[in-house]
Amino acid sequence: MLIIALSGIFGYGLAYDKAGDTFSRFMLGITNNPQILLLLVVGAVFIAGMFIDSTAIILLFTAILLPLVSEVGVDPVHFGLVFMLVIVLGLVTPPVGVSMYTVCSILDCPLEEYTKESVPFIAAVVFVDIILIFFPDIVLFVPNLIFGKDY
Repeated sequence: MLIIALSGIFGYGLAYDKAGDTFSRFMLGITNNPQILLLLVVGAVFIAGMFIDSTAIILLFTAILLPLVSEVGVDPVHFGLVFMLVIVLGLVTPPVGVSMYTVCSILDCPLEEYTKESVPFIAAVVFVDIILIFFPDIVLFVPNLIFGKDY
């Protein structure tokens, strides 16, 4: 609860300093291509997920990243799924992976062995995330079917 409370305070500071606008201008200065922008965002969130709790990342980065990707035409549902899939990686990657420590304590296995054995699974999640970035219709098929293209 302390992490969530402090992330709220930190998020307020980011909004006060307009860090989201600065970050958006920086990212849009690099590219306006939605796929490349999503790849950059996924890379940044993946690195942040190695050091910050997943709940704090969601609270801090959603308000910054959603307007950024919406500006280049990425559907919010598509972004949400890609964003959450990369956040899942933060739970299983060292050094702050909460699920990693939980599994290692339950199974009584060393972190080194867990990390070595989890590499194929991490690679699979990264691969799926990349596929979803370049083929958004996979994500949007059901919402478009239920709500239509202009939901």
